[in-house]
Amino acid sequence: MGFRFGDFELDVTARALKRDGQEQPLQPLVFDLLVYLIQHRDRVVSKDELLSTLWKDVTVTDGSLQRAVSLLRGVLRDGGLPDAVQTFARRGYRWSGGTTPPAASPAAASDGRALVVAGHWDRALAAFAAADPATLAAEDWEAWGQAAICAAQLQDAVVPFERAVVAFEEHHDPEGAARVALLLTNVKIEMGELAIAKGWHGRARAHLTELSECKSHGMADWLSARFALFEGRLDDCAAQARAALEVAKRVGDPDVRCLGYVYLGHVLIAQGAIKEGLSLHDEAGVAALAGKVGPWVSGIVLCSVIWVYLHLGDHHRAGQWTDEFSRWCERYPAYAFPALCRLHRGEVLAARGDLASAEQEVSQARNQLSLAGPYCEGDACRVLGEIRLSRGDLDAAETAFRDAYRLGWNPQPGLAELLAARGHVDVALKQLDNALAHPGWTDGQRRRILLAVLARIAAMNGQLDRAMAAVAALAALPPESQSPASAAETARAQAELAWAEGNAPRAEILLRQAIQGCFDASAPVRAAHVRLRLAALLLETGDVVAADFELGAAEAVFRDVHASPMVKACQHLRRRATG
Repeated sequence: MGFRFGDFELDVTARALKRDGQEQPLQPLVFDLLVYLIQHRDRVVSKDELLSTLWKDVTVTDGSLQRAVSLLRGVLRDGGLPDAVQTFARRGYRWSGGTTPPAASPAAASDGRALVVAGHWDRALAAFAAADPATLAAEDWEAWGQAAICAAQLQDAVVPFERAVVAFEEHHDPEGAARVALLLTNVKIEMGELAIAKGWHGRARAHLTELSECKSHGMADWLSARFALFEGRLDDCAAQARAALEVAKRVGDPDVRCLGYVYLGHVLIAQGAIKEGLSLHDEAGVAALAGKVGPWVSGIVLCSVIWVYLHLGDHHRAGQWTDEFSRWCERYPAYAFPALCRLHRGEVLAARGDLASAEQEVSQARNQLSLAGPYCEGDACRVLGEIRLSRGDLDAAETAFRDAYRLGWNPQPGLAELLAARGHVDVALKQLDNALAHPGWTDGQRRRILLAVLARIAAMNGQLDRAMAAVAALAALPPESQSPASAAETARAQAELAWAEGNAPRAEILLRQAIQGCFDASAPVRAAHVRLRLAALLLETGDVVAADFELGAAEAVFRDVHASPMVKACQHLRRRATG
């Protein structure tokens, strides 16, 4: 595959750029930048898209992209094309150097289908782009869209899928038209365009009325469950997930069965049926690891399993599933949706105390999700905010939480903790009350942790009635929703309440239980925060020696994770102890 522009000839396959027959030296990333801009010359390509595409496995700044653009412009300027790469302020870059594409290859379509089967997504996309559109059948357009999805280029899947639906309809193939319309529905959901997604879903449903029951009926029910879950209609989501499961049972389809399990599980967990919901997730997860379902479904299932354990505060089990997911990705290297896996891995790393690696993973995940899963970008911002909050960097945490809120995500309880730390206690408590009174599926799954944080903030700020009510609500929750991390949060809340009531001995016992719970959850940074509170309590009761031990242990952890504000907090308490 190649292009001509000005005096240049670009050979994509040979990775060579020639000018008047002489090869021009280009750094690999600069060459990739040139190819990507030319292949997407019909639109402005955003900076985030270029960063997440060209630097897939590392976190870099805009400066790295600007340097690559500058080097590319230098080569093109020497060849008489000074304005070939246009800059659009706050938007990105666009190729405007003109191109003469290669002649269409009659074998390109069959090559593309073979490459899709082999899992070579990028090469398949290049092959389809080299084909004559007039020669492409409905199955070719469908394969093209599938390649774009698997290459994590959702926006490039839309047009091929649209063409596929039309082609299937023209050939009076309602099964094919419905199947691809459902794929397009899911792409639009992932892109956050729910209104358009519902339009394609309705079109698929219309075609399904012409068919006897098949897998696509189950997929349509599952997508209805997705709509309901995203819109907070939990009962409707459960009903549609059960409908999908019934179809899966009748037609014998494992993909739809596993998708139905995880979405029904999400609702059950959010509504308090923790044990039943986790059982469904575990069963679907094991099926994915055993290779019983396709790679695309396996990715959704494994991400969902990790998600629920993280939201329940069970970082130990979330870590186990994250490790399994990473090994699964190694077995299926063609799987091209690592963004959610990376986000979950980053959250597990943060819980384990590796904050630097966690922030790098989550930042990269956010860049990828902005393209491959915009609906989850807000969750990445939430995790970034919590990482920065654990370091004591309130300004950076606020920036991340505001980004999450702007993207439609309620970043609790981290945002409430930030507001309380800044002195906005009533606002913090009101936000937690709202999350508990009107929970979406994510807040419903985090109910125990939200209650614990509410109780802690209320007790620390003299609102004992609210703290006691939250502690009582914690005691009424089902025991299977308790994890080491959430048990530690509960003990912290009970300790603050006992301290506020003047019962320092009980507060000390509970804080030590919380520290042990943090260690049981492999959460050293959380343990350091609790040690800091225990040191303050011990200084208040006059036990200076014990307080010094706690401060020394906490400060060592905060230094390891470069949490300068928390190190200063430890030093401030130590000066009090010696003053």
